[in-house]
Amino acid sequence: MHTILITGASGFVGSRFVCRWGGAYRLLTPTHAELDITDADSVNSFFVNNRPDAVLHLAAISNTGYCEEHPEESLLVNVQGAVNVARAAASCGAKLVFFSSDQVYNGNWESGLLKEDVHLSPETVYARHKLQAEQLVAAACPGSVILRATWMYDKDVEGLPTHNNFVLNIRRAVAEKSLLMLPMREYRGITWVREAVEMLPYAFNLCGGVYNYGSENRLNTYETGCCFLEMLATGVKAETILQPDIERYPLHERNISISTEKVVRASAYNICFCDTLGGLRMFLEQ
Repeated sequence: MHTILITGASGFVGSRFVCRWGGAYRLLTPTHAELDITDADSVNSFFVNNRPDAVLHLAAISNTGYCEEHPEESLLVNVQGAVNVARAAASCGAKLVFFSSDQVYNGNWESGLLKEDVHLSPETVYARHKLQAEQLVAAACPGSVILRATWMYDKDVEGLPTHNNFVLNIRRAVAEKSLLMLPMREYRGITWVREAVEMLPYAFNLCGGVYNYGSENRLNTYETGCCFLEMLATGVKAETILQPDIERYPLHERNISISTEKVVRASAYNICFCDTLGGLRMFLEQ
């Protein structure tokens, strides 16, 4: 694996992958003008002209609220765009690693850490489109590695994009002495992006299939926030800035907490994340 094409190279994960691994591989990082994933001809031409050995497909509309309001655009980018990349990768024999999302579990009623083979019935446009893309990518490019990634965070890094995330939201609430509501009925893994990027090259060696990718977490989001606030050691009491949101997700608890047992074993322990609290501790230490 010498040449890796990265779609979405200017995004949150892609930009950090380029910074970390740019010296180890030849990375192709086309702009949207150079590679429009929604245009099959554009995708095919780029692959023919550049012949990548591997593809890391990160380009997507990841704002779930935006996808809910613009389902046609979500379908075009998150589904058809992924299929175009998968078909082109198959045509030139490139290994494909496709970033899906833990949101595909958001319609599940089971508790505990969810495994990849659980029956899925996602409730949101974004989640349904990610699941549809998984199925079509696997069919179009057998051997594709599909990673169901968790919510990720990082500090502000000069020159790299940063979005609102768990860590920055809590730090901002502390600094501004503002109230932050965190759901009590939501369970999800939250991952330091540095961990995810560090282990991504091992994903290209996985057998084709679907893998959960990120930190495990058995706490609800409010409990996780309280634990992180305590780690910050600011002296700020949780009840002064963190408020439990008990009304969100009224029909059933939203559990998208993943089990990473499959990817750990399949990678011979080369892909092995800290759990969410362990990752937060490591983030603060480093």
